Amino acid sequence: MNRGLSRRGVVAALAAAFAAKPVHVAIAASRDKIALARWAERQAAVERLSGLSAAYGAAAAKRPAWAAAGLDRIDQDGNPCGDLVSWPLDTSITPPPLGWRIVRPSLWRCRENFDFAARVFALNSMGRAKARETMRARMRAIVARLRERNRINDELGLTELNRQMEAVTQAIITAEDYFHECEEEIPNVVAARVMIGLTNDCQQDAIADGNGYCGTMAMALVALRGLLPSLSGLIREHAAFFAGNPTLPLSAMPFAPV
Repeated sequence: MNRGLSRRGVVAALAAAFAAKPVHVAIAASRDKIALARWAERQAAVERLSGLSAAYGAAAAKRPAWAAAGLDRIDQDGNPCGDLVSWPLDTSITPPPLGWRIVRPSLWRCRENFDFAARVFALNSMGRAKARETMRARMRAIVARLRERNRINDELGLTELNRQMEAVTQAIITAEDYFHECEEEIPNVVAARVMIGLTNDCQQDAIADGNGYCGTMAMALVALRGLLPSLSGLIREHAAFFAGNPTLPLSAMPFAPV
């Protein structure tokens, strides 16, 4: 079940599906045209993001292990453990005799270690100076690894791909803003809000029906099935796909960004 349940969009969709106010045909057609154009823009960006993400994944797989994200420590047997972080791996660190040891140190951790050493062990100015120099040496090593990782990222095209992904994500947000800000409760707009809401509120593996179904997905299924006869264009195609495939995960829906 989804933890962060946001039901307002689904409730609005149910209301629109079963108690929609009559709208003048010509006005409705004009508003539908705008809604469909915004949805098409969003979909083009969604598909573009999918392609960029695939390209990023392929390029990122070529990075050396130390430059990729990973668990921040190793245990006494040398097995990675701890938290997943993006700090580069220090390959010179060996397993501890017991317990665990940090192998992906961060700049903030270096500062914390200095503060602790200065407070507990460095009882005079010479001790503090030595602790500070240790901190600075560790920081310099981290910065060197970060710079080398940036060089590798540039060489593999990851920096440019990341820039393009950020731009496309912003294009999706801009297109979605129309549906959030639109005051007209016409079916196409409400259905679009429901589908956008799913991508914001549900996990990628969430399903609308079957074992372990997601409550938000199930409510959206009822709403979109009710709205379906009043929908048109690409919005109708996407709503129909969702309504016809309730056991597929959100990640399989054509309107869901990766």
